[in-house]
Amino acid sequence: MGLDAIQLGLVFTGWGVLVAIFAVFGAPWLQRRFGIARTLYANLALFAVTVLVIAIWTTHPAVLIAAVVVAGIFIGVNNTVTTQAVMTVSSVERPIASAAYGFVRFIGGGLAPFVAGKLVEYTNLHVPFYIGAGVLVLGILILSTAHKHLVHAERVPSAVDPNDVPAVGHVLLGSVEHGGVGRMMAEHANQIGARVVVIGAPAHGGIAAMMDASASHELERHAQCHILIVKPTLARTGSAAV
Repeated sequence: MGLDAIQLGLVFTGWGVLVAIFAVFGAPWLQRRFGIARTLYANLALFAVTVLVIAIWTTHPAVLIAAVVVAGIFIGVNNTVTTQAVMTVSSVERPIASAAYGFVRFIGGGLAPFVAGKLVEYTNLHVPFYIGAGVLVLGILILSTAHKHLVHAERVPSAVDPNDVPAVGHVLLGSVEHGGVGRMMAEHANQIGARVVVIGAPAHGGIAAMMDASASHELERHAQCHILIVKPTLARTGSAAV
């Protein structure tokens, strides 16, 4: 391509910035707006188009640079939403699912450069990218076989018996004051793309409430989803209005 080290660094800086922005901010918004499955379908399809552009215009520096930088958008979204999809549909504990996903991901990432180099040796510079675009399309087809599982797993039950609602425990460590707990809950809810958080009504009052921020207040301030506060005394007496 004729790029020096500084130019190459700028290209991948732009790519990395887009990866970070869309992994942290873009992916959660898309997931909340369209759901995991539809977000992944669209993201993989657009990523395939980008890789196809690279395959066709591999020897055109301007097109190649633009496509590489733009690819950061789809890689960022994929990193976050695919991880969430794995965690959502997995039937095993989260650490095991995460480890298995990481193994497959990084084994593939490690082998890809070697395999691509060998393909170029025996074919030409365009072939690895054509194969990459094809694999992304194949990924959409494979993902579609789990569509029902994704939709079912991320659906928030609304009018079902509480005994039938699946639950997963997750311990958040690192805070000893109520406000910090609320902020940690909000951060975790935002991270996993929660649609609603259900908490009990504040129980501490008096001097304690004056000296410490309310967990529910901090949760409401920082969470990007609905907050449902349940008062246990009303739930026990059956006097809550629906």
